[in-house]
Amino acid sequence: MTRPSASSTPTTAYGARDLLANRSVLVDTVAPPVVFVLANAVGGLGTGAAVAIGFSLVLVAARLLRRQRLLYALSGLGGTLIAVGFALVAGEASAYFLPGIVSNAVLGVVSVVSILVRRPVIALTSAAIYRWPLQWYWHPRVRPAYSEITWAWATLYLGKAAVQWILVQRQEVGWLTVARIATGWPAFAALLLVTYAYVTWRLERLGGPSVDEYRRDHVLAATDRPSSGESRSGE
Repeated sequence: MTRPSASSTPTTAYGARDLLANRSVLVDTVAPPVVFVLANAVGGLGTGAAVAIGFSLVLVAARLLRRQRLLYALSGLGGTLIAVGFALVAGEASAYFLPGIVSNAVLGVVSVVSILVRRPVIALTSAAIYRWPLQWYWHPRVRPAYSEITWAWATLYLGKAAVQWILVQRQEVGWLTVARIATGWPAFAALLLVTYAYVTWRLERLGGPSVDEYRRDHVLAATDRPSSGESRSGE
């Protein structure tokens, strides 16, 4: 048995599909930049900024009235405020996308560094979500699976940053919007599914212990270890 845990199957797979199926998530996070670009094209930068912020506030109010989750609406509002601030300071609509480019570049670099120091960030993320023993991820027949899939995430982040940076340099605001949407939640959810499938397959090929086996072995090792009192009495 080399899978991390049988209970992780529905949770991980459903979570990725749910991102794509949840209209609230898509509207709250994807719509603000589209609204900004359209309003900017019609009325200029100031209009685009005002309409984008107003639209994000309306989304938050709508979630409150319907008693729905505020997480994505608030993150969308926060991201819009920061992006609009960049655009207004720079005086260019394309600067709206700079915060996203910077955050993706940072995430990409962090992912690469985590692999190089043998602490892949996807393993750390998984440990935080599932509360599995952190040392299990560093097992020599477990860590390679997480290191390899972290390269995929690093490629996504750095690729997004590179493509959007090129478009910023060319002032291609419309194509920036397309690139941001295409490499946003759809790409994120798709890579979540790939991550689950790849890690499950790779762990089976590596033949490492499952989480339950790792815990059981360490419990047995702890019980077999003599206590300090027993050691002194034996002496």
